Amino acid sequence: MATKNLARTVIEGGRTRFSKWGRRASNGLQRSRVRRVSGALVSGADADFTIYPARKVVWRDFHDKLGPAKHWLASQVGRPGNKARSDLFARFDVRTTPGRHIVFEHLLPEVAGPPRHRRDYLVDRLGILRKAKRR
Repeated sequence: MATKNLARTVIEGGRTRFSKWGRRASNGLQRSRVRRVSGALVSGADADFTIYPARKVVWRDFHDKLGPAKHWLASQVGRPGNKARSDLFARFDVRTTPGRHIVFEHLLPEVAGPPRHRRDYLVDRLGILRKAKRR
């Protein structure tokens, strides 16, 4: 069932495939190492010098569903940039963590991002939101 709350529709993406694969591989490796050390302890190894290995660190990586937010931003092309920005802040509640994440880390950098970031949209000198031209 579709939700009417665009902010919730966008953020609920789960983890990336790589993150899921890395977590599963790390857990499997950890279980086999613990089994090996526990087996050595049961068979009579010296417990004073036996150490359980540390778990391999796997960083969390999330896959945000940004399609609806990008479609919404594309529908704002041709409107004044200030009005599009105010509608953006009205639609996504920046008092919540998901709202801040979508607005400040995904949508606003596409409009006026730092030089290293790929900009898909820009506000021209007249204050109108335009689609940026690809080089």
